[in-house]
Amino acid sequence: MHIRETQQRDKDALVSIIERTANLTREEKDCAAELLHIYLTDPGQTDYYFITALKDAIPAGYACYGSRPLAQGVYDLYWIIVDENMKGAGIGRALIEKTGELLCPVNARLLVAETSGLPAYEASRGFYLKCGFEEEARIKDFYKPGDDIVFYVKRLTQKAK
Repeated sequence: MHIRETQQRDKDALVSIIERTANLTREEKDCAAELLHIYLTDPGQTDYYFITALKDAIPAGYACYGSRPLAQGVYDLYWIIVDENMKGAGIGRALIEKTGELLCPVNARLLVAETSGLPAYEASRGFYLKCGFEEEARIKDFYKPGDDIVFYVKRLTQKAK
């Protein structure tokens, strides 16, 4: 597996992966695809960064992250999506690790992930915990009645210089 900056040639494969992700709503799929479009069509933007995991030279998943405005050294993990057929192969964990590596040189302190509290997102919540995130907060009924938002935080350690 190889991880690199997302490129224009990855777009169709990544959109296909987004579309085949079973637990995402239509709105979530549209949002994920829109951020990918912004990243690929506006090279001057600095809100979103994308990295793609390649398995046998084929996109297998990606991570999208960006700096949180007004918060020193805090980055949001906007999306981490892995091909449904490749889940459990360590691709998601590798994307999280690579994101952390890329953030250390810019003095990032925290990587924040948000997800739903619904049972359909239990695997996502477990994934974050396995990758070293801690559940930091929960706001009840955030997305809609009965659907909490759950915040996970990974504290990034700076390597000695």
